[in-house]
Amino acid sequence: MSPATLESPRFLLAPLHAGDAGDAGDRALYCALYTSAEVMARIMPPLSPAQALAAFERTCRHNARDHPGHRHWSVREKGSGRAAGIVGLLRDGDAVEIGGVLLPAWWRRGVSREAYRSVIDHAFGTMDADVVFGEREDDDHARVIDRLFAPLGLVRVAGGGRRPGRCRWELRRSGWNPPRRIG
Repeated sequence: MSPATLESPRFLLAPLHAGDAGDAGDRALYCALYTSAEVMARIMPPLSPAQALAAFERTCRHNARDHPGHRHWSVREKGSGRAAGIVGLLRDGDAVEIGGVLLPAWWRRGVSREAYRSVIDHAFGTMDADVVFGEREDDDHARVIDRLFAPLGLVRVAGGGRRPGRCRWELRRSGWNPPRRIG
């Protein structure tokens, strides 16, 4: 079962998929992001083109399954259809890790926060997660993540990283404010 298409005020989040003519844009976007030294600078070493292609195919296979429930979406501007990046949820039991990568032209424009809000609502409302979390190295860039996550309700958990030298932010279901339904 593929994840649903999500929407935010400025963007459509469409599930990454492979296997038909419509996936060429997703494949190109994925490979461009994950092979870029600039984009990957604070995440991990960039992938080779072959590694990125293999990772894209794996990601699409996960998107098509019910379990383990990993989900990834392309983020595209409404109207123009211009690609901004990719966001995803990696499921681990009742917890899901949120993450994303954006093309540099979209940095510092509120894209991550807007897309993450839709993805968090999906995690709690559709995936029935108990906690959404983010984790990264505890370095000077962690303050940027604080400013990204705080308005979404995620709080930094002291000593919460899975490995030493990492910090973790969490939002528990009890702290989630579901979107209001009109009508």
